[in-house]
Amino acid sequence: MTVFTFLSEHLLITLFVVAIFAGFIDAISGGGGLISLPAMLLLGIPPSLALGTNRLQASIGEATSFATYLRHGQLDRELVIGGMLFTALGALAGTGVALIASHALLDTLIPFLMLAILLYTLFSKQLRQDLPARKVMPTPVYLVAFGLLIGFYNGFFGPGTGALWVFSLLILQGMSIKHASMTSKPLNLTGNVVSLAFFMAAGSVNYAIGLAMGAGQILGAYLGSHLVMRNGSSIVRPLFIVVTGIMTARMFYQNL
Repeated sequence: MTVFTFLSEHLLITLFVVAIFAGFIDAISGGGGLISLPAMLLLGIPPSLALGTNRLQASIGEATSFATYLRHGQLDRELVIGGMLFTALGALAGTGVALIASHALLDTLIPFLMLAILLYTLFSKQLRQDLPARKVMPTPVYLVAFGLLIGFYNGFFGPGTGALWVFSLLILQGMSIKHASMTSKPLNLTGNVVSLAFFMAAGSVNYAIGLAMGAGQILGAYLGSHLVMRNGSSIVRPLFIVVTGIMTARMFYQNL
């Protein structure tokens, strides 16, 4: 029998605490799944169940961050609504394709893309000094193209989606890293909810664990999102670099 069988109450308490930390990190820079998913696997939860349950608890945390930023007037509502629509369409297509196709090519390519994002974030003068940038793509075109593209990626594969959103908003929409991080939350949430629906239909979600961790996510995301609003890029950029660096190293280790 696994740890999961024997220690259900202790498991829920442990994962609740883990989710507080994961939600805090995710609200600031994304990448909370680097904490929550390995913790579930370490405690003996089967991988297929852990993946679906992780989507549930992460969605609760992202919804909390989204609601916090929206309530405090930190988001462009038109951009968010349009982005969520096309992200949902892309995620539906990506999840459907994932059921019948291999993602071996992405296993090879994505680590290099994440490395490029990491290096840009480290060395960009704009990000180091938090300088304003010029928008290089009209917002409607961006929402259609990247909503569909990143939404598809989220549904088909998933790792690093938050970093892709932040990077594209920085480069193409001229946002500060603070506002790019905040805007990425509802967009990433949309793709996760679409994917979650497929996991739920397949019976691959443990609701007791997902909701217990979701409660921790609410607390962590609330604290993290308020820290972002108070401290801005001074907290977002360094944590984004750390999380993206860990994610990139993990991808290279696993896939190359």
